[in-house]
Amino acid sequence: MFLAKDNGRGFNRLGLVISKKNVQHAVDRNRIKRHIRETFRQLQAPDRGMDVIVLARAGVRQDEQIPGTIDALFRELSAKMERA
Repeated sequence: MFLAKDNGRGFNRLGLVISKKNVQHAVDRNRIKRHIRETFRQLQAPDRGMDVIVLARAGVRQDEQIPGTIDALFRELSAKMERA
């Protein structure tokens, strides 16, 4: 789940909620977090301040589809923020 809101500060912030309950192994949690941070860094709009919170829900799969899914969600989020 991705949530975003303008923060009025002029810089972007990222919050991650990847719980042990939803993603069992630390290796998987860390891999997901690393990929989210890198995607956020690459796709963020430099002049727009927004807060983005990423919440991993139960049933998140730890496989090769994760990077593609995260990239697609961030691109969708970027497009929505540009339209707003």
